[in-house]
Amino acid sequence: MKTMKRIIPLILLAAVLCFSFGNLAFADDVTTLNKDIYKDSTDNILATKVTKIVKIVAGVGAVAFVLAILIIALFIIFGSISAKDVGTWWKALFSCIAGAFVFFSAYAFAPAIASLAFNN
Repeated sequence: MKTMKRIIPLILLAAVLCFSFGNLAFADDVTTLNKDIYKDSTDNILATKVTKIVKIVAGVGAVAFVLAILIIALFIIFGSISAKDVGTWWKALFSCIAGAFVFFSAYAFAPAIASLAFNN
C-alpha cells in the first residue's frame, strides 16, 4: 500500500507531462492569439475549442444521467422495493432528471457558455 501511495503521484505527473508536451504540435496557433480571442466569431480558434469542450462535457454528463434515469426507472418498475425505500428511489429519479436537464441545457447553450468566457 505504501508503494502505491508513492507511485500514484508519479503516474499523475507523467500523465500531465505527456499531455502537455502533446500540444506542441499546436504551437503555431499561439502566435495568432491577440485581442481577437475575446470576440465571439466563427473564425476564432479559442472560442471554437471551448465550445467543443463544453459540448463534450455536457454530452457525456447528459448520457450518464439518462442512463441513470433508465436504470432507476427499471428498478422502480420491475424491482421489489420495500415501502420505506420507495421515496428514496423517486427522489433519485427526479434528481437524475434535473441533472440531465442541466447537462442537456449546457449542450444546447454551448456557444453562449463559451461566449461568456470571452466577452466582457
